Amino acid sequence: MTPLRTPFLALTLTITLAGLSACDRDAGRKQETVGKIESGVGTVIGDKDLKKQGKTDQVVGNVKQGELKDAVKDAKK
Repeated sequence: MTPLRTPFLALTLTITLAGLSACDRDAGRKQETVGKIESGVGTVIGDKDLKKQGKTDQVVGNVKQGELKDAVKDAKK
């Protein structure tokens, strides 16, 4: 990642999290759980698209919960 993109990404994530602060944590937990299941099933049956969708849902679920650290960790996987 270029040095100019890093501060922009951090600012974007901060603004996004501030806007999502009103989101329901339970909805985030549900979406994260569904993502874990989708990712696992995708791995077992060899469906790359399902696995990818599951990883996306995990990241979005973590962001909705305000767990940026976990969201970034899941996004890097």
